[in-house]
Amino acid sequence: MSGGMDSSMSAILLQRDGYEVIGATLLTHGDEQAESIQAAIKLAHDLNIQHHLIDCRKQFKSDVIDYFINDYLQGKTPNACIHCNKTIKWKLLNDLAIQTNCDFIATGHYVQTKTFNGHHYIARGTDPAKDQSYFLWNLDEEIIKKALFPLGKLKKSEVRDLARTLGYTEFADKKESMGVCFLKGSNYRDFLIQELPPHHPALQKGEVIDDKGNLLGHHEGFPHYTIGQKRGIENVTKGNCVIRIQPEFNTLITGVREKLFTTETIIKDISLSEDNDLWKDKIFIRIRGLDSVPGYWGKIKPEEDSIHVFFDEPVWALSPGQSIVFYHEDMLIGGGIIP
Repeated sequence: MSGGMDSSMSAILLQRDGYEVIGATLLTHGDEQAESIQAAIKLAHDLNIQHHLIDCRKQFKSDVIDYFINDYLQGKTPNACIHCNKTIKWKLLNDLAIQTNCDFIATGHYVQTKTFNGHHYIARGTDPAKDQSYFLWNLDEEIIKKALFPLGKLKKSEVRDLARTLGYTEFADKKESMGVCFLKGSNYRDFLIQELPPHHPALQKGEVIDDKGNLLGHHEGFPHYTIGQKRGIENVTKGNCVIRIQPEFNTLITGVREKLFTTETIIKDISLSEDNDLWKDKIFIRIRGLDSVPGYWGKIKPEEDSIHVFFDEPVWALSPGQSIVFYHEDMLIGGGIIP
């Protein structure tokens, strides 16, 4: 229970369906959560259910925030929410479920679960604009077995209307929180400046060169830039952008944007269904979460500790640190991270 509409409505709907509900809120990163935590506690009181506040700030700092910072310092583009789901959120909720003898774990994600050939999978939510399955690719099957998603068959607009109908206008009309929670609405560049010492090497000016080795100008610290970026870079000609980041030299390399198209990549830190009938032929591949990139068709070839991904058409600006996720029809069957 984050205090927002989605998790609040999940608790309400589960109780209306006859479940004995216990609420849990994760205190992850600071005082700015106070209002949301109070909203969750108030709803738990109104529903007459137990509520547990899990203070995981220390673990969240070491496992999520430090991961996020360190990936940027390696020239990568991390996804903090995906990492949090694996290492913090679902792990701690499962620990509490065991302690309180709960059979299930429920959240406000707009996804569903499915069972196929004896295995349990995350599946896309009904609302394509809010489907969050991409962010759950690294959950273990033992966790998925316990997962309940009361909003998975609903559209966001339906959930909001239902909240109003039931009289919960305080969160039905609440502005939706988007983005990485600990960034507090700012961008990651400002966050890095805030968290790193002023004289950290990654925050110092460095060279911008083209792919022929010509010096074009200087940048303001390589973590401020991502693969494919062209804005804010000195003397980059039209049609060119960042094609490579070299953190060891504090250097950005630019070239024509066409150089960022590729038809294959390798991913590591992988998860993949044991049922190879689901992925031996063409599968649907998503390279980003909730944005305008629709996804691609392709094939995969599992290796010993990695997966070789082949796209049917060229994809643009794949970045180290980015998650690539696989689907069979609407079932999420695996994924991994570009090293």
